[in-house]
Amino acid sequence: MRICSGAGCLAAVPDEVRFCDECKPGPSSSDGDDNIRSHSNADRNRLGHLYGGQRWKKYTQPSILRRDPICKRCNEALSELVDHIVPAGVAIEQARVSGKYPLNQLAGFYLMSNLQGLCRSCHKTKTDEDKAHQGEWPDVVAKEDAAPKKKWSF
Repeated sequence: MRICSGAGCLAAVPDEVRFCDECKPGPSSSDGDDNIRSHSNADRNRLGHLYGGQRWKKYTQPSILRRDPICKRCNEALSELVDHIVPAGVAIEQARVSGKYPLNQLAGFYLMSNLQGLCRSCHKTKTDEDKAHQGEWPDVVAKEDAAPKKKWSF
């Protein structure tokens, strides 16, 4: 037996259960018909292993914070977070459908042209805007193709 994971709940639940019946989360409204895209929590839960992975933490995130030391929205505060301009789940699907990345089904997550550095307050504002987004998202693969490429010289 263990204690329920609900905030402040001290009910005992079996080891394989996370919440008691009173604290169990209800059905998510993201499946609903309200036409609001709730990407952020769903993407964070579904793609959490990518945000915690070595490629993101050691390479992608530091690169973006070096590239964008000042928040890309307010141009005042220091960038603290790396944000997907087009939500990560949408970017992954667009990259998959494009067929340009056949060896990496999650390539859209790491497209540098779809990432930006933001301060915490701007990130919250942008996330709320993304949740209320209606219609098509911009094509991240086309944006990546149009982005200038690094020229290597040896």
